[in-house]
Amino acid sequence: MQRPVSRSAWLFAALLLSGAALAGDVLNPAQSATVIGPLNPMLTEGSQQLEAGHYPEGVRLTLAGLEQPNSVKDQAAAHSNLCAGYVALRQLEEALTHCNRALELDRSNWRTYNNRAAVFVGMGKYDLALTDVNAGLELAPDSEILHKSRQVVLQRHNAAGRERWRKPNKA
Repeated sequence: MQRPVSRSAWLFAALLLSGAALAGDVLNPAQSATVIGPLNPMLTEGSQQLEAGHYPEGVRLTLAGLEQPNSVKDQAAAHSNLCAGYVALRQLEEALTHCNRALELDRSNWRTYNNRAAVFVGMGKYDLALTDVNAGLELAPDSEILHKSRQVVLQRHNAAGRERWRKPNKA
């Protein structure tokens, strides 16, 4: 059973879902973007719908796009996009499945680590979230998105620790 997640955790997830790089992000080949190229129109449209905040439609199109032949890189990016979409829809187990599949296919996409960190924050697994953010930072040390994510994960972890301290144990 999933624990309810605070509104700030979902705001964090929304920050992470941005498919476009922030102005300060410098991309290089090791920092593969989440957006799919023009080879598969369904994946392209799904990515655009997710980026626009139309999560159910973006997920639907991306799933349909995965039914067509795709390169391994496109499959990995599509699963990463699905992870982000399912986070936004608060379907964390489904999101985790897609992030894990994306990482099986391609461990070089820092955005997938960032997306999975959002899943772990939503689940209250802050140590795992921090591990993923740090893995992403190894790939993209200058990513503003990852640096912001790291700050948010640490803040949420500290807040959860304070909350546990305040609540008495029920025996």
